[in-house]
Amino acid sequence: MNKTAVMEETIEIPKNEYKFLKELYKTIKRQQFLFRIEESEKNLKANKTKKITPDKFIESI
Repeated sequence: MNKTAVMEETIEIPKNEYKFLKELYKTIKRQQFLFRIEESEKNLKANKTKKITPDKFIESI
């Protein structure tokens, strides 16, 4: 029998640090997105593509 302990802990972060962390998070997300686009472009140039019918694509979503 497994028991799960739930701990509720909160911390206080000064507003300046919160704004900094929030902006850092946004920047990292943007960089990840741009990296995925760059990788996609490399794969397209290298002709590493997968062909699929529109029906199968819709089914996979």
